[in-house]
Amino acid sequence: MRQAGMAEPITPDYTQQFLLPPALEEWVPGDHPARFIREVVEGLDLEEMGFSMPKCAEGRPPYAPSLLVKIWLCGYLLRIRSSRKLEAACREQLSLLWLTGMIQPDHNTLWRFWRANQKALREVHKQTVHLAVRSGLVGLAVQALDGTKIAAACSNHSSWTKQRMEQLLAALDGALEEVELQVAEQNATDDESLGYRLPAGLAQRETLRAQVKAGLAQLAQDGRNHYHPVEPQARRMQVGGENRFAYNAQALSDGKAGVITAAEVVRGETDVGQLSPMIAQGQANVGVAATTTETLADGGYGAGADLQQATEQGMKVLARPAEGSPARDKPYASQRFHYDQEHRSVTCPEGRTLDHEGGTTKDGRRVERYRCHHLDCPVRALCSRDPKGRQFEVHSHTPVVQAMRAALARPEVKARYRQRAGIAELTFAQVKQHDGFRRFTAWGLEAVRTQWSLICATANLRILYAHWKTSPLRPNRPAPACLAAVAA
Repeated sequence: MRQAGMAEPITPDYTQQFLLPPALEEWVPGDHPARFIREVVEGLDLEEMGFSMPKCAEGRPPYAPSLLVKIWLCGYLLRIRSSRKLEAACREQLSLLWLTGMIQPDHNTLWRFWRANQKALREVHKQTVHLAVRSGLVGLAVQALDGTKIAAACSNHSSWTKQRMEQLLAALDGALEEVELQVAEQNATDDESLGYRLPAGLAQRETLRAQVKAGLAQLAQDGRNHYHPVEPQARRMQVGGENRFAYNAQALSDGKAGVITAAEVVRGETDVGQLSPMIAQGQANVGVAATTTETLADGGYGAGADLQQATEQGMKVLARPAEGSPARDKPYASQRFHYDQEHRSVTCPEGRTLDHEGGTTKDGRRVERYRCHHLDCPVRALCSRDPKGRQFEVHSHTPVVQAMRAALARPEVKARYRQRAGIAELTFAQVKQHDGFRRFTAWGLEAVRTQWSLICATANLRILYAHWKTSPLRPNRPAPACLAAVAA
């Protein structure tokens, strides 16, 4: 029983009516992310970026591309990456109701727009980099490059192995030969006026055989033993301690605020061959040939040919060589041999000079060979088991690798290199842990590249939004500081 003088608990009054209807503009606060997204998209030239601009002379007017871009960007910012869930959010979430002006495209419209404008959607990431540069959020002093394996949308259970595909192809060939013999016998005895009728199941077997042959050809080209019939471009990789079909996502992050200046997705399980292309993409997106920017990369990017290519292109790189550092219990590892480029000589850890034996060609590159002929060397048996003596190969990139190893041994360079984890790993921690993105929801390499580009664009928009929200000038003007700088 309620005591006298006590207040009633607060409950909703579902019969409440407004004397004046609330204005749509009052539905979200002035510093809401949806307002920022609206201003960013309205400041972009979508036609120049490559978006198809529909025109309609008659019938129902099409949705404006700017509206659909706003929906997709706001959805990714809210961690909504499904077209069906995005359709529901346009009906239920107040921020999207405000952003769309209560226009509610269905999931088919959203998906068709996404599929038809993939290249243009990837340009959105480049525009976020431009905005970050104009806002002073890109320092161009140090940047970190890293890759992460992200699971593909397909399931492991529906994949094929090379052995199973070969067995299946043999079984299909045998079954089809038997069916063809039956058809030939039937045609010889049946009335020709009835015409030829394809036996039940033959068409399906032919289709399956063609698919298996295509899969075996893909495996031969890739040099792999696993194939997925629905996601043929995905490869088996280690993802979170599990062997799964996945893609290798690349990101180059600036050290000042963590802006992702370059993003790409590749099929390779390793990062070999990605060093120079990623740095070049970052320079193009930033719009400045930042030759003074130092790029920090892990050992996956430290292949000798990659380091040599980056050096020849004038890129300032710190990357641990792929062969790593020799262990303490291996005093005669190849990393401890020194090649003198000026005198074209090789010196072993014992200070002895190796003899030049000529050269050969490996993978289209010249390789010089040196061998130890010091029979009186006391550690000859420890250095090599080859009765001819220890052999050492000098590649064109050997001087670059040696210089990189010597640089990383200096304390001041080690201190700079330690910044790498704090920049690159933080980027992936934000994407995977904060945004919960651990698996692609798009199918095929092209679509996966688009989705990763949008993920990286979203990460940049979060940084830009935080900068805009804390700007002291923000309440006095409608546009973000970055867009005001672009307009100026």
